[in-house]
Amino acid sequence: MATKTSLLDNSVARTLVLFVALLIIGLVTRFPALQFPQLYALHGVFAAPFFSALALWHFNRAGNVGSLFVAVLGLAAVLGSMSLVMGLSFLALAVCLLVFRCVLGKMNPARRDIACAVLFGALDYPCALVVGIASGSYVGTPEATPIILLLAAVAVGLSLLAALLLAKEER
Repeated sequence: MATKTSLLDNSVARTLVLFVALLIIGLVTRFPALQFPQLYALHGVFAAPFFSALALWHFNRAGNVGSLFVAVLGLAAVLGSMSLVMGLSFLALAVCLLVFRCVLGKMNPARRDIACAVLFGALDYPCALVVGIASGSYVGTPEATPIILLLAAVAVGLSLLAALLLAKEER
């Protein structure tokens, strides 16, 4: 008897779906963030739960970090053609994801997937912020530090909430 296979079982198709989903999330969260131009990289906070949920959805379907890494690299290339800062921001996010996954190598796979998903969502804001500061696009001031820390904490909290809502029950 033949087994049913989904188009999403193909790693190339899955990577393309991840790329398109990341692009859509980025576009949808960018517009509300533009309403608050004084909060640099706010779209990263808005995107955090969606990035986290997308990553965990991928991992829950036997997806690997490599496909997500390639999708983010593709996004970095596309966005980098429009803005070097946006491209480098996503390149930093992709590298952080890969490094974090390697550091957690021998951890329980289910917990590792949740941790990677949370990190993937939570680091979008700090990566954009660090690249913005390093490139001179954003000049942080001491007065901005409490807001930056609050937004980073919100990004972590939203990422964790999204991952916990999608987490499989351990048996």
